[in-house]
Amino acid sequence: MPRHAPLTSALILSALLSLPALSHAANYRLGVFAGSAGKDNQSELKAMFKPLVEYIAKSTGENVRLEISQSFGNMDRRLDAGRYTIFLGPPQLTADAIEEGYEPVAKWDKPIFGVVVTTVDKPYKTIADLKGTRMGIAGRDTAVGPLCISALNKAGVRPDQDLGAVYEGKFQDVMVQQLSLGSLDAICTGPGALRIMNEQEPGKYKVIGESARVPGFALSIDKDLSAAEKNKLIAVLVGMGKNPGGKQALKSIQGSAAGAADTLPTTSKEYFTSNMLMQENKRLYNVQIPPK
Repeated sequence: MPRHAPLTSALILSALLSLPALSHAANYRLGVFAGSAGKDNQSELKAMFKPLVEYIAKSTGENVRLEISQSFGNMDRRLDAGRYTIFLGPPQLTADAIEEGYEPVAKWDKPIFGVVVTTVDKPYKTIADLKGTRMGIAGRDTAVGPLCISALNKAGVRPDQDLGAVYEGKFQDVMVQQLSLGSLDAICTGPGALRIMNEQEPGKYKVIGESARVPGFALSIDKDLSAAEKNKLIAVLVGMGKNPGGKQALKSIQGSAAGAADTLPTTSKEYFTSNMLMQENKRLYNVQIPPK
């Protein structure tokens, strides 16, 4: 049996060890915070985000495994564990993801903001007219809720001093139903919820004010990926609306993450700045509507 020189043996061993890495695709883990997606179980949620998984897999040539959560606490724990290659979430969770080693690279082309809505039969024309009314406000843990508090305050309305009653809308559908039935005089919610309201009851609602705007849902990637992997993913995740598969993926998303027609480039700085605004507004929310 022929004997190999030490250098030759080392080269052969190196080549053999490299074969597995070349023989199969990588496994990308896609984490999604679905928010108020209008779906109740994992099978429905996975079906809704299946086009996104298929688009990323086809565009990158890699296997993509999907994990979905609608719980802020669960998603925070998963981000802390560094479980994802790609993460899709709202601005406040995107800011948390930055601290856990993720880098936002693509954002929805639709910003997030609060809309103050009442029914067309009510006399209110501005936010300032809502003093003494019964009002529903999106929950404090959402991106929209703290923005709503800021909009009210700028109009001279403090929930703890100027409203007749306040309902914290932890469940958007319940809050909308109360407005529809007349149990609430007005609500502050997001544009996604407003779109659904207008689809279900055309002509019933009117908008009397809006909050400041912050960047919407974002796709972030693991900052420890190689430069080549990062560039490949950025090319796939930015400009999704210009690709038929990407366009369909965006169209299939429902709930609070719905409404985007394209994805735009973004940076960690943009979400860090917007998070400072949201955190200050959340502080005001907790002061003016103390947690129960």
